[in-house]
Formats: sequence, structure tokens, C-alpha cells
Amino acid sequence: MNAELSRLAHGVLFPALGRQTVPKWARARIAEGLGGFVLFGKDLASAEQVGELTGALHDLREHVLLAIDEEGGDVNRLEPYGGTSVPGNHALGRLDQPDLTRQAAYQIGLTLVEAGVDWNLAPAVDTAVNPLSPNGIRCFGPDRARVAAHAAAWVEGLQAAGVSACAKHFPGHGLSSTDAHLGTPTVDLSREELVEHYLDPFRAAIAAGVDSIMVSHVHLTQLDSVPATISPAVLTGLLRGELGYEGVVITDALEMHGISDVASLPDAAVRAISAGADALCLGAWAFGDDVDAAAKALVCAVETGALPEQRLREANERIARLGTRPKADTAERDDAVGARLARDVVEVHGDPVLHGKRTLVVRLDPTHSPAQGQASWGVEEPLRAAGVAVEGLAVAGDTYNAPGIVKAEIGLFLDEFGADADVVIQVRSSHRFPWQEPVLAELLRRYPRCVVVDMGVPGADFGGFRGWVRTFGSSRVCTQAAVGVLLAKA
Repeated sequence: MNAELSRLAHGVLFPALGRQTVPKWARARIAEGLGGFVLFGKDLASAEQVGELTGALHDLREHVLLAIDEEGGDVNRLEPYGGTSVPGNHALGRLDQPDLTRQAAYQIGLTLVEAGVDWNLAPAVDTAVNPLSPNGIRCFGPDRARVAAHAAAWVEGLQAAGVSACAKHFPGHGLSSTDAHLGTPTVDLSREELVEHYLDPFRAAIAAGVDSIMVSHVHLTQLDSVPATISPAVLTGLLRGELGYEGVVITDALEMHGISDVASLPDAAVRAISAGADALCLGAWAFGDDVDAAAKALVCAVETGALPEQRLREANERIARLGTRPKADTAERDDAVGARLARDVVEVHGDPVLHGKRTLVVRLDPTHSPAQGQASWGVEEPLRAAGVAVEGLAVAGDTYNAPGIVKAEIGLFLDEFGADADVVIQVRSSHRFPWQEPVLAELLRRYPRCVVVDMGVPGADFGGFRGWVRTFGSSRVCTQAAVGVLLAKA
């Protein structure tokens, strides 16, 4: 394999790491010129381990870029390992004070600087027009102008800390209810509609100087017959041409069904670079073999004339500019920022304060999003830590006899403890999951004294229950804000 072509091909690849120390396969590919890695939750164990890992990777070669998905809110990697906690985009959009969004993003940036991360694959600037959007909690809301204002503020805050930002998921799939991890979302808009208003959040991020943009696997049916990831009409025509963007374009993970159902990883790698992408996110389960397959495909494409060598050179030159911003002083980190924002956004209705000596927490689990990383969420453990006697029950859509289990468990608990018993029902965007509606309706009929804690996007009406709390996210600080309400703490 031509050594220079191999270096250029490796330079656009960003696989996962797969281990909490530097694996042997990674050392060899870094020596070949690998662009860097995307760190996922399974690669992280503690603040000390994260620092050791990123330091070891950076020591292997100058400009090994380390990227991560630290959006704040429900999608984070470092929050459990010493990272700051802030409400996510949906909560920030509800507060609708761009300066507060800027502050939250700056604090995330300081966390990443401390951790040795160069590139944050955030913010998500989709506009959640469709109430069933799986990304709703990650969006600043359904109003395009509001999303645009907060997109710019988030980018400015993060990059002021010295970390490269990435506006995603171009061209935006807020109109779709399909999760790109599981299928190909479709958006049926004309080029005129896209340019006139749909792309405004990305236009705002570009004006704010965003270092990179992530292209999604959305299929713009009126522009091309393939997903945006591999569409010259979308990447070169819209993003480069119409919006004039000159920064780095990275793909969403090529292992996702939104693209893998259309093209194999080697084929998608060549077609994405040819279409105008610069960096290829290979996916959370993409390691040495996938790196080799993608690099070989890119080299072969150049050698056969299917891909201009200049396209690879241009991509490498853009990538070289990432992660070079001056780093802010991490002494400015202030975890109180996120906690204050979470308290400011929380909504309280009725009487949700716990009055009894014992509490049953019933969690109606949503479909787990691969983007979130961690499935754990809720108020059980914080309540226990506060000294509350808590029993817990969690059911999901595929739980055998979930409605019967919930009804029976609550009845048993109330019969056992009577006036000393409180029941808290936890949900996240329950309107998105049809199985939850009849469960909640039955609980309202039988047990209206329950308290509901909704940690997702509002949709269902809980007005018949004794009290309910909305946190607009399930990050640590949002959970703490909910617990503060339940325990009547200021």
C-alpha cells in the first residue's frame, strides 16, 4: 500500500477505542496516521483513568484528536466520572436565555479540557418539530429561531473554553420520528424549503464559527436517492455551496442502520469522502479491522481514480485545524452553574411533596437510546441517599405483564403501609411510548394520590394526579432538582 496514500486514508478515520487503556491495535494505527478516536462510555471508568487514557493517547503522536459526545443533559460520557452536570438542550431552550446556554456550554468545555478531550461532538441543533422525535430531549425546542439562537450560544461557549464544537445532525431530522441508529430517517422538503428556513440552526452555528458539523443519515427525498452521509447534493451542494461552510464535516457513525442498511462501511467511507465529508466516525464498535477495511477502500478508490487524491488531502488539512484553540483556565469550572439552571427550569404542579415515611418509586422505562450511553436514570438512589426508605420497580414495554405488575405492586405497597406510603411514578416522554398511556390512565383511576416525575419532553397530561414535577431532562442536576421538590428543599 502506498505509504502516503495510507497516511491520508488513516487521517480521516475516527474509530472507537474499545478499552479503558490503549489497546495494541490502536498503537499500530496511530503510527499509520490515524486521525484519532471517539471515546464512548465503555472506555471510561473514573476521572483518574480518563486523564491517564487521554494523556497516553496524546503522547503517542502529535495531534491525535480525541472526540466525545458530551452534550449535557441526557447524552453525556463524563458526567459520571468527574464531569460537570448541566441540564440538556431541551431544558436550556425552555429557559430561553442564550447567555445561560453559553455558560452551560462553557462549563462543559472546561470539563473536557480537564479530561484531555479536544473535540466535542455537540451541540445537537435539530429542531424538534415532530413531538415523537427520538431526539426531542436533545433539541432546544420546536421553534427554529429559538434553536438557532441557542445553537450559536452553545458553540460560542464551548469553543471559548478551547474545545472544538460540532453542530449536528445536518441537515436535521426533527421532522422525523425514526432513530437513525435503527433506520434511515426521511425528510420530504424541497431545496427551497431547506434553504429558506429548515437549515437556519446550522446557518447560525456557522456564523458563530463552529469548527465542525456532523452530517446525519437523513434521506432528503427531494434532493437525492441516498442518505445525506453519502450525498454530494447535500454535502457539496447544500452545506459547502449554499451555506458556504469551510470547516470539518464528520459523518455520524457508519455502523448505524441509517447508513449500513444502504452501504457497507468501506463503501460508505469512500462515498462519504467523495460527497464532501472530511472525517469518518466509524462507530462505538468499530476497531482495528474496520479501520483497515476503510483505509484500504479509500486507498483503492484513489488508485483506481474513483476518488481524487486531492479530496483526501483537503480533508486532512481541515482536520489538522481541529483541537488547536487556546485552552481556558480550568479553575473557572463551577458545578453550581448546572445545579442552578436545573432548579430554575423545573416545573412543579399540585402537591408533589412526599408526606409519608416510605416511598415506592415505579419507573416506566422508555426505549433506550444508543446515543444516551447509560440506561440508568431516576430519583430512587438520590432519595435513598437522603434517608428515605425507598422500594423500586422498573418496567419497560417488553416486560411481561407490565400493567399488571405495576397495579399489583402499588396495591400491595399501599395496603402494607397505608397512610405512611407515597408512590412516585417516573416517566420520560411517556407520550412517545403507546404502551405507557393505558398504564398511566389506570393508575390515575385507581391511585390518583400518586406523584409523577416526568424527566422528558412534555406531552402527556398529569393533571389528575396529586402532584407532578417536570425536569425536562434526566441529567444528575435535573434529578437533584426533582428530589429537592419531593423533599420540599429550596
